[in-house]
Amino acid sequence: MPAKVLPSSEEFERSCRWFEARGFRRVSRQEFKKDFVRLGLKAPSPREGREAGFVFHANGLEVVVWTTFLPRENYARGQDAGWVLIKEGDDVKYFTHPLHRTEGFLRRLRTHARIAQLRAMNRPLCPECHARMNIVRGKGFKARYWRCARPGNHKEAVTLPWDYGLPAAAVDFLTSERKRRARYAKKLAAAGKKPGTALRRRRGWKIGRPENVVPSR
Repeated sequence: MPAKVLPSSEEFERSCRWFEARGFRRVSRQEFKKDFVRLGLKAPSPREGREAGFVFHANGLEVVVWTTFLPRENYARGQDAGWVLIKEGDDVKYFTHPLHRTEGFLRRLRTHARIAQLRAMNRPLCPECHARMNIVRGKGFKARYWRCARPGNHKEAVTLPWDYGLPAAAVDFLTSERKRRARYAKKLAAAGKKPGTALRRRRGWKIGRPENVVPSR
C-alpha cells in the first residue's frame, strides 16, 4: 500500500468549502449526540475526538461522508479511513471501500461523495409503477442494483443497474476503480489470498437500542 499522507488543516478547509458549495452540510455535534443516545451506539474500538462528517439528502436517501479529520483538535486521526455511505432511515444501503489516507485522499473522498450524491439525486423511479426503486445487494461482494418489487403493481420485480442515471464521467471513474480492484484481487488470488477478507472482518459500530432504529421502506 502507498505511504500514508494525512490531510492538512488547509486541505480540509478547502474540502469543507467544496462540500458546502455542493449542498452538503456538516453533521452537527448535537445531531451526532442525539443519534448516539437514540441508538445506544458503541464504537468498535476507542477513538480520539469527533471527526467531521457531511450529509446530503435527496429522494428519501441520505449520503454521509466521514472525513477522519478532527476539527476541534485541528488534525486527522492517526489510524482511520474515510467512508462514504448511502442510508435510508438508519439502514446503511451502501458504503464505499475504505478510503485510505494516501496521496490525493481528499480528492478521492470528494469524488466518491459526489458520485453517491448523484445516485441519491437520480434515484430512479420504477418504469412500470413509478415508485422509488430500492437499493438491493447483488451477488458480488459490495455489488448493488436498483429494484422494485411490488406485487400489487407488477407481477415480477423490475431491476436497473447500479450505475443507472450516472453521467459518463462518473461511470468512467468507477470503471477505472473496478478494474484496479480486479487486478488487485487477481494478484491476491495468485498468492492464495481472498480479497475483501479484512473488510469482512471489520467490526462496525454496535447498536445498543435496536428498537429505536428507523427502518428503510
